[in-house]
Amino acid sequence: MIPRKRGRYVFEDYRLRIARVIRDCGMSARAQAPADSRAVNG
Repeated sequence: MIPRKRGRYVFEDYRLRIARVIRDCGMSARAQAPADSRAVNG
């Protein structure tokens, strides 16, 4: 980081990644799991 006036910083390099959740499932919350995965794993 490079210091600037007023206590703010400017990054020399950064990466910004924006994503959208397509599927949200866990071991017990399986409603959005793929059908073949639900058939095998419940």
